[in-house]
Amino acid sequence: MSEQAKIFCGNAKIVTTKYGEMIKISFSKKDLETMLTNLKDGWINTVLKEKKEKVEGKPTHYLEVDNWVATPKEGLTNAPKGASKVDDDLGLPF
Repeated sequence: MSEQAKIFCGNAKIVTTKYGEMIKISFSKKDLETMLTNLKDGWINTVLKEKKEKVEGKPTHYLEVDNWVATPKEGLTNAPKGASKVDDDLGLPF
């Protein structure tokens, strides 16, 4: 498994309001361009992560592009359409 470079896009901050806590997320023009260049089939997945070292009044979280891709495992195949798991000889309805 090859390790891909981390791609960051945006930052966030938890703000307290009279209605409770909310996460305020901000994107710069560069962040939006980064997101556009990393679209896969018109979508992008991001992960909101908490910063290890927080500074008062500054963003407490950041967004990272989730570039994980599922890889097929050997020996696993999809059953053909119309395949049934029911033994037809038993005549069971389920």
